[in-house]
Amino acid sequence: MKHNIRQRVINEFGLPVTKIVSVNGELGSDLFDKYGREIFEGDIISNGTDNLPVKFCNGALLAFKNGEGITLYQHFTDGFEIIGHVDD
Repeated sequence: MKHNIRQRVINEFGLPVTKIVSVNGELGSDLFDKYGREIFEGDIISNGTDNLPVKFCNGALLAFKNGEGITLYQHFTDGFEIIGHVDD
């Protein structure tokens, strides 16, 4: 997934500059499934009954069920496990 990052660096003249760089990668949630694996953007998580894809949307990582996003930080429980990835 493509994301833009802002870097504050020192240019060749010793002056601070800000530049925007596009990178391909996946955002980590800092939340872990029941086996201790970190949940990343693009993972598919399951609570035993539902398989929910995780997407970055509106500034948050959301698990989608029936087209509606559920914020991981508000609704996450230890019962979830990573069962795959959307690119698999």
